[in-house]
Amino acid sequence: MGTPFEKQGTPVPPQAKAQSSNLDGIVLQFKESMSGFLGVGESDPRKGAERGRAQDTPIRFDVQIRIIDLGRFLRTPEHQADLAGTVTFAPLGEDLTIRDGLFNLFTVDPQTGIRQMTYAFRFRAQGGQTFYLHGHKEISDDPGKLDIVEDMTRLFTTVYRGEDEHAPIYGAGELYFKIKDAPALVASLEVPGATSWRQKVAAFTAFGSFAWGALRDEYLKDVRLLYDTQYDNLVLAGTLQKDSGDQAPFFFVSGVHEKGFPWGDNEIFWDVLLAIGDGKGGYRRYCITDRVLEGLELDIETGVYRYRGPLFEVAEGYAGSFSQMRAHAQPLAESEAEFDIDFETQRFDTVPFPVPLAPESARKMSSALDKALREALPGEHPLGIHITPHTVTVRAGRFRIRKRDGGGYIPEEWEVVSTQTFGESEHGTFRNVKEPTLLYGYLCALRPAHKAARIQILSRTLRNERERWIKDRLDAAAGALIARMSSAEMLLENGKLSVRPLPPAGRPEERATLLRKLGDPVLEVNNDHFPTGVFQRRIVEVQDPSGERCLALEEDMSMMRLEAIETDRKVTVASIRDEDKFAALDRVLEATGFDALVEGKLATSRKARAQFLIVIKPNFMFAYDKRDQTTYTDPKLVHHLVKRLRARGFETIRVVEAQSTYGEYFDKRSVREMADYLGYDGRAGYEVVDMTLDAVEKEEFGPPLGFHPVSQIWREADFRISFAKNKTHAYAYYTLTLKNIYGALPLANKFKEYHCAPRRDIYGTTIQYLKRFPVDYGLVDAFASADGPFGIFADPTPNETHTIIGGADLVAVDWVAATKMGIDPMISKYMELAVNAFGKPEIHLVGDRNPYRPWLNVPVALTLFTRKGLDADYHFGNLFYTAAAQMDETHFQHKDKAWHIRLLRSLTVPMRRTFFLRTGERPSLGNRIASWLLYRMGF
Repeated sequence: MGTPFEKQGTPVPPQAKAQSSNLDGIVLQFKESMSGFLGVGESDPRKGAERGRAQDTPIRFDVQIRIIDLGRFLRTPEHQADLAGTVTFAPLGEDLTIRDGLFNLFTVDPQTGIRQMTYAFRFRAQGGQTFYLHGHKEISDDPGKLDIVEDMTRLFTTVYRGEDEHAPIYGAGELYFKIKDAPALVASLEVPGATSWRQKVAAFTAFGSFAWGALRDEYLKDVRLLYDTQYDNLVLAGTLQKDSGDQAPFFFVSGVHEKGFPWGDNEIFWDVLLAIGDGKGGYRRYCITDRVLEGLELDIETGVYRYRGPLFEVAEGYAGSFSQMRAHAQPLAESEAEFDIDFETQRFDTVPFPVPLAPESARKMSSALDKALREALPGEHPLGIHITPHTVTVRAGRFRIRKRDGGGYIPEEWEVVSTQTFGESEHGTFRNVKEPTLLYGYLCALRPAHKAARIQILSRTLRNERERWIKDRLDAAAGALIARMSSAEMLLENGKLSVRPLPPAGRPEERATLLRKLGDPVLEVNNDHFPTGVFQRRIVEVQDPSGERCLALEEDMSMMRLEAIETDRKVTVASIRDEDKFAALDRVLEATGFDALVEGKLATSRKARAQFLIVIKPNFMFAYDKRDQTTYTDPKLVHHLVKRLRARGFETIRVVEAQSTYGEYFDKRSVREMADYLGYDGRAGYEVVDMTLDAVEKEEFGPPLGFHPVSQIWREADFRISFAKNKTHAYAYYTLTLKNIYGALPLANKFKEYHCAPRRDIYGTTIQYLKRFPVDYGLVDAFASADGPFGIFADPTPNETHTIIGGADLVAVDWVAATKMGIDPMISKYMELAVNAFGKPEIHLVGDRNPYRPWLNVPVALTLFTRKGLDADYHFGNLFYTAAAQMDETHFQHKDKAWHIRLLRSLTVPMRRTFFLRTGERPSLGNRIASWLLYRMGF
């Protein structure tokens, strides 16, 4: 991409340089001196400084930093100025003249996301050789350390023996700005050519506000309740044309989103998205996202867009992500881009959120104040979110793409047909509260033929800690309020801006009609480097309220993190929602290549198809009443899976379970008896195996399992399937395919043997068992699901989630299923240990990623009570469970007839009537109230 000194792009046309700010064209300059030590032969600045002190090789430079256009300097993200002066380093010479010097203030390092101040220049030594110096100050608040002075005064410096940083390193060291020189630096500030003292004051004030804002956002971010950020965005739709005359529709998006956008995270992204019609009804898809894209220039005020740099073509599917691009992962094919667009804009009044529906007069006043504040105090933003929309008319535009072809490139060039192209651009500022976390849906649809842009914003809050019930309720209430205040449409048409409410805001007769999305996205870019969530930018097809189909930019936020952790594996997970559970299961198996996976294992086993042993581990030993289908894997789904396998010639199929602690309290709780009770009758062509009875041998596992029984059928299986039920869990927050393998541990009294046994727990034992006996495929029966604090035990009013989830990696399957519960998957100890043991593969998700609604997770307090209370003492926990456990009274009888147990069970009847189905009884008043309350709490 060239050196920092190369000019990017073509000259800006004179008409594009019209003054857009009172500070445009204003020069501001100041002087600065720095000195320190540099070690010749060192590449690490810290070590170089030590070596330089030891060898007494000081270095010093005295420079003047000159901002030649203060308005542009403050407006554009590179914040670049010229640098001139002299450098002295005894081995090379004294007072050597600096050439081609550049200074950048508070830019962001694309690799680390850390703000920097950079100094770069060339100089010629006394012997005539050219050297290049590059130094940077890291403006980053270290936790527990007040280091602003150190960061602002220390320059990590590297000197190269050549023209740029690609040359061999000559030496490295550290230079310092002395605090005692600060008054001299301030005194050197001047505005040459200023026509009045007001202009000088305005320049000093704006520059000071910008510097203060950047330092405040970094060093006070942990104590501030608010965060400040801003963005610039350009969207175009229209027609491209080649020299040959061939034309194609296109949709283009590019944005510069500053640090803190949109949640106040300490992150940033710039991006480019381009879809070009392929002449076959589809699109060729190009994109790139990174913290900073060197070579990207977007100046809405002067109508200039340039990009020089890498670009990825999405060769398969429609999506790419930040993490994939960093890894240069398939199916992203790298190319090079040169984009030049010169355009004119018509600026409209700034629309303030959360009150976009303010009267037009108030909006005009707010817009004027916003513009004045931005010019006078660029480091300050008005409270809320302020969006200034513009319509865009392209004067000239060109897209050059050079695709890699072996060792060379294939060039392709398109010109923008200006008369058939139209766009929208925005400048937005945020000064928002950190909690509740902002969440919004955004669509910007363009109809070039009508010169119309329709922007729809649906606002709400991100409920990202749903296991903390009070906070979740507050977030939900705040989200409902914000949605009613801040959901609005901005329509730019016929040179006018109109703002109308979107449901649920405003009165029904005033509401705008929602854009309707059609089909899969054309292109999707996932910014998965944010800690809060994944910020998604998509090009989608929509139906405008006029009935016209057009393309739109969509922005959305997702908690579904699909990037890899500690592994380079990739896996497909399907999450299929369908009213037909069998169709959903078939679609999951087909989308994830289940049949091919089984066939591959068969081929490597060298067994005959009829002798290939397949074991399916459902979850049914914690069922208490067959009428409550949320507590066990649906046998009809298992039967469907077995029939599918038998249709492919597999005959040796076993459905396996191990006994549970419930067998200590109630009769008829063997695996065979439970299978018969629930409908696992084997008629589909399988045998039921009790892995507790089947565990006739032991193996040495090491801690925590130690010398432990192993089911023979589980050990000898050629293909293992974990078919879990979708439930919350009082210990682990959720129970899915990983937790389901805990049920495969053969010892019957699991509460005694794993919950309460010394040096064992329910988590490490399961992961150790999985390491020894890997599971090949995971399925989650989420057709009817159990949520709430007691989901593992019962849910008399199940959630009709109508979803089946599956894939060839249990970590990936559980990751998707837990995220759909609206919870961070890593909150579970099972997931934490599994990710450490196996890694989390990169997930290609097929199907529905939306969170379940309603859904109520287990509160933190309950997990603390179960893990620190019930499990602390076996006798107390065992007494609690035997007294509180509920069963189908017509089928299961309590084994313990002691008077005190009968007394305790009689005392727990009201509680059991409230939270369980009771045989022969209509739901009690308490049951109906509790069910309704838990249901409502899930929204």
